[in-house]
Amino acid sequence: MQRLRRGDPAGLEALMDRYTPYLSAIAARVLPGRPQDWEELTADVFLAAWENRRKLQPEKVKGWLAVAMRNRCINRLRALREEELPLEEDLLTLTADSPQRALEDQEAAQLVREALDTLDRTDRELFVRRYYYGQTVARAAEEMGLNLSTAKSRLRRGREKLKELLGKAGYEFEAD
Repeated sequence: MQRLRRGDPAGLEALMDRYTPYLSAIAARVLPGRPQDWEELTADVFLAAWENRRKLQPEKVKGWLAVAMRNRCINRLRALREEELPLEEDLLTLTADSPQRALEDQEAAQLVREALDTLDRTDRELFVRRYYYGQTVARAAEEMGLNLSTAKSRLRRGREKLKELLGKAGYEFEAD
C-alpha cells in the first residue's frame, strides 16, 4: 500500500496480483457467463484504485475494491437490460396452409407484439427470454438479477395481461 500511495506501479501490480481472483469471483457471480465483462470491469476497478490511491486505507482496501466491482457490475447489468431483445418476424409467424391462414397468423403476431409492448421493459425482457428464447425462469431471473419468486410473479402477471388483451381480440393465449 505504501508503494501504491507513492505512485509506484509495482504497488498497483501487487494489488492486482492479490485481488484479481477476488474481483473476478464477484463479477462472475453478478454477471454469469460474461467473462469479457469480468476482465474489463476488473481493469476498471484497478484503474479507479490507482486514481484514488492516496485515499485508500490499507485496512479497508478489500472492501473498497469489492464495492467498486459490485457497483460496476450492477451498472453493466442495467446497461444490458436497456438493450432490446429482438423479436424476429419469421419466428412469430407460423407456417400457413393458405393465404387466409397466413393473414391470420400475421395479425396474431402483430397482436402479440403490441401486447408485449404494453409490458414494462423488465417484464417484457423476462417474457421474451422465457417464451421466445426458451430460457428457464431460474436462468432468466439469474441473468437479469431478479429473485426467482419475483420473476415467477412477473411472468404470471404478464401472462394474465397478455391473455386478457388477446382474449379481447378473439385469440386464445396459452403459456406454461
